[in-house]
Amino acid sequence: MISGCRRRLGRQLAAGGAAALLLLLARLQWAPLPPELHTLRSSFALRLLDRQGRPLRTEGEAAEGEWRPLAEFPAWLVSATLAAEDRRFWWHPGIDPLAVARAVRDNWQAGRRLEGASTLTQQMVRLRRGERERDWPTKLAESWWALCLERRVGKPALLEAYLNSAPYGLGSRGVQAAARLYFNKPAAQLSLAESAFLAVLPRAPESFRPYQDLDEVLVFQRRLLTHLNELGWISAQERSRAEAEPIKLRPLDSTWEAGHFCDWLLSRKPGGNNPQPSGDLRTTLDLHLQHEVEGIVAVHLKRLKHQGVSNAAVVVEDVRSGEVLAMVGSGSYGGSQFNACLAGRQAGSTLKPFTYGLALEGNYTAASLLPDLNLYPGKLQQGYIPRNYDERFHGPVRLRTALACSYNVPPVRLLELLGTDRLLTRLRALGFAQLTRPARDYGLGLTLGGCEVSLLELTGAYRCLARNGLWSAERGWLDEPPTAVRSVLQPAGAALITSILADPAARAPAFGTHSPLTLGFPCAVKTGTSKGYHDNWCVGYTPLYAVGVWAGNFDGSAMHGAVSGVTGSAPIFHDVLNALASRDGGSPAFGRNPELEEREVCADSGETPGRLCPHRLREWFDRRRPPAVVCSFHRLVVSDTRTGQAVASLTGDVPAPALRSPLRAEVFCCYPPLYRAWALAQGIPQPPPLTRAPRAAVAVTFPDQGATFRLESGQPLRYQNLHFRSALPAWARQAEWQVDGRVVQRAGPPFDAWWTPTRGNHRVAVAARAGARTSWSEAISFTVR
Repeated sequence: MISGCRRRLGRQLAAGGAAALLLLLARLQWAPLPPELHTLRSSFALRLLDRQGRPLRTEGEAAEGEWRPLAEFPAWLVSATLAAEDRRFWWHPGIDPLAVARAVRDNWQAGRRLEGASTLTQQMVRLRRGERERDWPTKLAESWWALCLERRVGKPALLEAYLNSAPYGLGSRGVQAAARLYFNKPAAQLSLAESAFLAVLPRAPESFRPYQDLDEVLVFQRRLLTHLNELGWISAQERSRAEAEPIKLRPLDSTWEAGHFCDWLLSRKPGGNNPQPSGDLRTTLDLHLQHEVEGIVAVHLKRLKHQGVSNAAVVVEDVRSGEVLAMVGSGSYGGSQFNACLAGRQAGSTLKPFTYGLALEGNYTAASLLPDLNLYPGKLQQGYIPRNYDERFHGPVRLRTALACSYNVPPVRLLELLGTDRLLTRLRALGFAQLTRPARDYGLGLTLGGCEVSLLELTGAYRCLARNGLWSAERGWLDEPPTAVRSVLQPAGAALITSILADPAARAPAFGTHSPLTLGFPCAVKTGTSKGYHDNWCVGYTPLYAVGVWAGNFDGSAMHGAVSGVTGSAPIFHDVLNALASRDGGSPAFGRNPELEEREVCADSGETPGRLCPHRLREWFDRRRPPAVVCSFHRLVVSDTRTGQAVASLTGDVPAPALRSPLRAEVFCCYPPLYRAWALAQGIPQPPPLTRAPRAAVAVTFPDQGATFRLESGQPLRYQNLHFRSALPAWARQAEWQVDGRVVQRAGPPFDAWWTPTRGNHRVAVAARAGARTSWSEAISFTVR
């Protein structure tokens, strides 16, 4: 009786299971599919066009406009694809329980995700529905639709759709498009070796770089050939012949236009992670200009080859709209798909204008004097010892000259006064997204380019200068809405920076009058060279275009022969700007900015000239902050010829007094204490001491109060001497230096001293001496570690 009940229960369970299976099959057969799965033959084909409608690249399925039937594909291409992606394709119902079990086991043992278990059908669902989050609900939905597709469409149609739409890298979808891209032949003519090569690419189409690292793909190709042989789908002889067959890729430059630009655009294509749009999309690129720039880069890389420069990059943008008109990311896209326009590289001097921009928004003018002196003789705490390209210091220089000639000490001194935090905040507002560290990590070296920026970011920041302080992101799609505009720089400050960078006379002391920076039309331009000659730059703009150029090596190796921005990138910049001007029939001048006005200043002090000033020049000022102080440098000194001492010292707009012998009057240029030692070293005449001179200040100007110096281990102390500097009154003839109360040196002009450091806390003071006359400074405390 019990056995009879068991038999009846078994028949009922079997009947229930059969009914459930029939219901499931019916559900799979009639379940409504999402719209994107209604047809497997729908195309995501996308054609990129330049701004005039000229084709650049076709991205998507059936790139040649062909959907090939399954019967036309070689048998070993089908076998290689199934062996690589889904070897039980003909057996499973849409999901592979054995593959799922294996993946769960291996991932569990490894403690992380090593492999997936998606079938070819599940991949088709993913392709049609677009990339989505790989969470469990998505995977379950993907499995359900795979079961539905298998029941509704059938295996042959699914395999045909996969081969016509799978991604094979570099924007190609479908094996027909991939065969033409990589081998310049239809898929029907692929050899076994070529079929296995293509079959491994859909595993990681964004990671594999056949044109950059062919050997990496060949490793997987040979593994796949071995696997095919183990499955018995090809013979050992076929495997050996395929492994011996060389893979010869078609040059990319012959198939695509503006490769780096298209890659950049497709990485930020409309729709984000959703299926890409179909049809034609017009970009901002000008293909004729692109070809010109590519040719210019090729010519100059031949010139620079013997100097160890292997690559260069160029960005051209429309100033007003931000549209990218040309983008060359390397010397040859076929040689390297690495886009140097997007890579972070040491910025060199190209960031200096933004430090000066902050200063001009404060109490500084383009005529303000700045010290180009040896103010940082020891190693700065941030690791930078600013030196000029010509290995000289130029004393007091006007801000215009300091920026135009790219001297290094003045911007460091400015940043010391302004604060690194302010400059870092300004640079981030200008779109430098790679500056993610805190200000203390960059230190004063930030203004000298001690950070990484991209050429695209740098060109956009200079475009902001060209627009008088208005910043907007660059644009690559012609039909996308304009990007948001924000005011980052004060208009007057940006206009002053433009007037300096476009001033050939101001840069002549450093670059000469016939350098590549000299063009036949107005152009604001700045060069930069990174520490160690690893990168060099030239960035600038006209009223119409902003152009950025980088030259160097992708592996970070140094260039030979001290290649600088003016000898490496500037000639490329020069030729690109000339090509733009030739195309437009000339280049307009920068318009006069209503925020500025021109005034006369003393050439020595940068202040409003008085009657005593012998040299004058004209300078531009923010209309709201004109120079107010009458020159304090030039003094009329009345001296007694019998004693050689001065009896009066007059400054300002004073008339020449009527004098009788033995009195005489002379005009002297009396520099402030910071520049006194420099003036003496230059042999600039100094006035005689006053008979009743007021007590003049004596000060230690280096080191600063509370400074800390770190000794480098393994370096002899004699190579780490500290350089003491002072500000002494005009009557001083000798300086006496004391450290911790002991005399360490007595020095004549320029009164500096060198001291071999010892670890600990110290105090330094200096005395000004002239005969029996002595005046001491306050003691400065510092630490050596």
